[in-house]
Amino acid sequence: MGTLLSLRIQEKFDELTPSEQKLATVLLDHSDDLLSFSAKELSLASGVSAATAVRLFRNLGYRDFNEVRLQARQERNFTGPTTGLAVAVDPMPPGRATAAAHLQVELGNLTRTFSALEAAPLRAAAESLVAARRVWIAGLGADADVASLVWTLFSRARPGVQVLPRDAQSWPSELASMGPGDVLLAVAPRPWLAAFNPVLEFCQAARVQLIAICDPTSQARIERHGGLSLVCHVAQVPHTRSYTSIMSMVGLLHMAMLERLGQSALVRAVLIDGLREKFLTD
Repeated sequence: MGTLLSLRIQEKFDELTPSEQKLATVLLDHSDDLLSFSAKELSLASGVSAATAVRLFRNLGYRDFNEVRLQARQERNFTGPTTGLAVAVDPMPPGRATAAAHLQVELGNLTRTFSALEAAPLRAAAESLVAARRVWIAGLGADADVASLVWTLFSRARPGVQVLPRDAQSWPSELASMGPGDVLLAVAPRPWLAAFNPVLEFCQAARVQLIAICDPTSQARIERHGGLSLVCHVAQVPHTRSYTSIMSMVGLLHMAMLERLGQSALVRAVLIDGLREKFLTD
């Protein structure tokens, strides 16, 4: 993985122009494959001009893409390849939505996500979710549906789990109920939505532990505000994103919670199922 390149992009992402962000996102999604591509191929994959690519690399502190490739080669020689899976820069262009292409995309997303996931952040997230006074789940737009699923899983495992409304207009009244000892889990892959900015600031000021399931473009922003990021790669066809790695991360986090909760989670799940059966039959 192009570690130094990824760190530079994450730190400067908010300062980049929209065109530069498009190319930077491609670089983050395919940081394991930099040695396989030319600057022209990366520009074509992101739909930006060669001039934009030159400007981006200079803004990131490189002379040109050759220097980026040299750095990536040095890192790979030092650490060894992180994956044996070859994933094309533009793995599923419009008109080629085949099962094989889809499988290639999703294997690439899962491999990049979990080969880079360290044990410490996952452990810290699971322990915070288990020990929290209350757990709040937040997601906007299509991510609100993921947030609802997270609530379904987590509320079966422990009490005190609440999901924020789909409409961010009502979030201030929910935030006002949070405080030290609470955890807010945000489902916030790209594109980053402006409504999450005051949430970051509030959590930091109110000492609410923020855990974010995000993609690499938002990682630095979250960690600057004291949050814990669980980074998922979400590359897909243009104008959309994949949810496979996100859902897999949710499942992994849920299993890590169950391991720590032990018998209490099982007892709660049995109670919920018994009550549900009564509601359906009465």
